[in-house]
Amino acid sequence: MPRYSGGQISDRSTAKKARDAMRSIDHFVLVAGNLSDARKHYRRMGFNVAPDGVHPFGTHNANMYFRDGPMIETLSIENHIKYSEAIEAGNTFVKNDAAFRAAQGDDGFSHVVVTSTDADMDHDGFLERGASGGGIVSFSRPFEQPDGRVETVAAKLAFATHSKARSGFYFTCEDIVAPAIDRSLLLDHENGALRAKHVISCSREPLTHVDFLRGLFESNEISVSDQNVDCLVPNGRASIVTPEVLAQDFGMKHSRTGADLLHRGLVFGVTDLQKTKALFTQNQILFERHNERLVTQLSPEPGPFFVFEQRR
Repeated sequence: MPRYSGGQISDRSTAKKARDAMRSIDHFVLVAGNLSDARKHYRRMGFNVAPDGVHPFGTHNANMYFRDGPMIETLSIENHIKYSEAIEAGNTFVKNDAAFRAAQGDDGFSHVVVTSTDADMDHDGFLERGASGGGIVSFSRPFEQPDGRVETVAAKLAFATHSKARSGFYFTCEDIVAPAIDRSLLLDHENGALRAKHVISCSREPLTHVDFLRGLFESNEISVSDQNVDCLVPNGRASIVTPEVLAQDFGMKHSRTGADLLHRGLVFGVTDLQKTKALFTQNQILFERHNERLVTQLSPEPGPFFVFEQRR
């Protein structure tokens, strides 16, 4: 598979600087119609789920954290009045959430989120490249530490959207106020999951998204073919594959037509795949064995799926 490069890397020192400049994946946003039901399902799958967090614009979340790699945010609507007011005020995050739910339903995979040290600069860059997904969103919210202390966390989000990804959203996330948070009790998962190491998106025309993906992650580590665009980042991989590859590699269907992109799945490395399988069987989690992996679908196609494979 050929490498796609925005410039020739001449030596090891330059290559290291290029790798250091790459963005990492910060987290993934999955949407749910009912947060309590989603939490119960994740727990049956063996995930350790954090307590609810409440946003000031009418949504709330339940997150899953890992010792190594991005976290997973499951998002639901908590206050419909605040949610509607945020849409009217032009809040891009809530507008994207509403657009996704209207197009794909209340259970799905809406956003891939990328790390940032300067969301304002990201936003300006997206505007220059014609990839802006809307206005910046800044917010803060209280957070309760395990010892009961209440602190404030704050973030700024800059949105990027490809013209052929109307339901496959991206944004960068800059931590503005990030107190030290003890999440040690949330990092171990009964299913043995160590991290979400690979995100799978699907389009009938992956090559359409090469420049967008390279610019978003500031990465030259991109492999391309007619069937697959694969971007290596410091803490994992982001791939855009055709429906044929999705079926071949993961046994998943994708009936959507055209070049529009949807985020579809996450691949987890686990400590002991046989123990994961036994847990799923015990807790009546439906799964298929495919290519030496366990694949379980969270909601009907084109809903998201999780893949579990033995850590290598």
